[in-house]
Amino acid sequence: MARKKGTKRGSASPVGGAERSEAETSGDAVRGRPGRRSTAERTEAVLELLSGKATVDQLARRFGVQPSTVEGWRDQALEGISESLRQGSGKSARELELERDLANLEKAFTHLAIKHELVDRALKERPSRPGRSRR
Repeated sequence: MARKKGTKRGSASPVGGAERSEAETSGDAVRGRPGRRSTAERTEAVLELLSGKATVDQLARRFGVQPSTVEGWRDQALEGISESLRQGSGKSARELELERDLANLEKAFTHLAIKHELVDRALKERPSRPGRSRR
């Protein structure tokens, strides 16, 4: 039997044959200010999403945020997982970028220090200008 519009949640068969998660049918989620979710709430949402217990839309309704926000949480979590499982140097992309910048700055500094030393030597070795006569 298909669920009609206007029937209460959980009172008839789910729409489209999809089963509702416990999170959606409980209806007792405490909502705070939209978009302001604690780390624990975001973690819970991502774990439910990745485990297949709830969809993005279900979690967005439950936590009072946009579906794109839940997708952002998921993307951040997957990025963090990827970073933690990275092999090799063990350095993040940002750390590698900073190391490259530091190496470039050190080269530039060395180049300028050499130029400065050469200019100082040239000035010391230059003969002084002859003085003017007072006549």
